Amino acid sequence: MGQVRAFIAVELPDHLKRQVDKLVVSLKPLAEGVRWVKAANLHFTLRFLGNIESDSVPALAEQLRKNLENTKPFSICLSGLGCFPNMRRPRVIWLGTGGDEENFKTLANEVESACRRCGYDKADKTFSPHLTIGRIKFPKGLEVLTENLQKIQFKSDEFNINQVVIFKSDLSPRGPTYTPMAKVVLES
Repeated sequence: MGQVRAFIAVELPDHLKRQVDKLVVSLKPLAEGVRWVKAANLHFTLRFLGNIESDSVPALAEQLRKNLENTKPFSICLSGLGCFPNMRRPRVIWLGTGGDEENFKTLANEVESACRRCGYDKADKTFSPHLTIGRIKFPKGLEVLTENLQKIQFKSDEFNINQVVIFKSDLSPRGPTYTPMAKVVLES
């Protein structure tokens, strides 16, 4: 069937996508050279898979179901702003999380375990719960942006995490398009 670029993620509810988009709109004039994430594409990446065979998705979804069968839905919120690797050398702008972060990390560990059982190599990075809102292409002239990021007190209402999604990512000059290929619901 061919290869697809894929990742496993938690979707953000639409009302929070709109709230985050308002924040992004307020930050845009503060710096050039930042590629801001479109509201429709906001998600928490649990595991980047890279290029995979599309016919491997059903087996991966089934392994995720097995690994997550005892994982209950839980709540988190968006809280705080930051940058990777740090504010002095920002490359990624993110929103942090609050609430049940331990369950979030456990969810990510179970997703990683399912991927390993399906033959995927170990993830490049350890899971760190965050929502990427911008990527910095040219790290110059960002002082105003980073000063403002440190002053903003962003906190959302809590929202439920009740499923994980395997997404296909199609890249184009206009930016990526994410299409769900399989969903695994966390049973209450």
